[in-house]
Parts: sequence; C-alpha cells; structure tokens
Amino acid sequence: MKPDQLYRWQMETANGQILDQYDEQGNEQSWKKLRPEDVVRVSFLPTVALLPRHDVFIDIKDGERFIRRFGRGFMKQAPGEGFRLRQYLNCCVTNRYRFWSFSNGRALVTRKDYEVRL
Repeated sequence: MKPDQLYRWQMETANGQILDQYDEQGNEQSWKKLRPEDVVRVSFLPTVALLPRHDVFIDIKDGERFIRRFGRGFMKQAPGEGFRLRQYLNCCVTNRYRFWSFSNGRALVTRKDYEVRL
C-alpha cells in the first residue's frame, strides 16, 4: 500500500456535521466545503488496523481556530528503483499549532509556522 493511502481524514463541525475524505461512491471530497471557524475535530483515520488513530479537538470556546488541512509527500530515490513516495504527512493547522500525522503512525505537534523537512 502506498504511504498516501494509509490514512484518511475526517472533520466534524460544532453542529455535528461530519465530512469524510471519501463519499459513499469513493470519490475524494474537499474539506473546503466546511467553514473553518465551525470545525471542532479533525481526525486522521488509519486504513490499516495496526496504525493508531489521531484526533485533534479544537476548542473554539477558548479562541482556538482551525485554519486548514493539507497533505505532503516526500520522495526518495532508491538504487535501481528511481524516485518513489516514501513518506506522506497529513497536517492540521490551527491558529496555535500544527498537528502532523506521519504515514508510519507517528505524530508530531509543532508551532503553527513550522515546516517538517525529511
């Protein structure tokens, strides 16, 4: 399985609306359908049973705000194989921090302006 297929995202708003990365037909959806100020939970759900689930709960009553979600792939060259996708990160950005979920199950919380480099 490719690194970018090991996790899928899910978001929930304050009124209980849940948006999954894929709809019932398997088509990828955009999180931009939701108003960022309404998002209270961002989850990175494993598609493989051995990986951990990651949930980011956003406390909008305390002034915390969801900014955006993005994914970033890292290519590496292997001898005789050329370049391949080796690591994929999902990131949830708030006005206070970034939550990074790696395709191998690790997670990292950084400053809101921090960029992960591998």
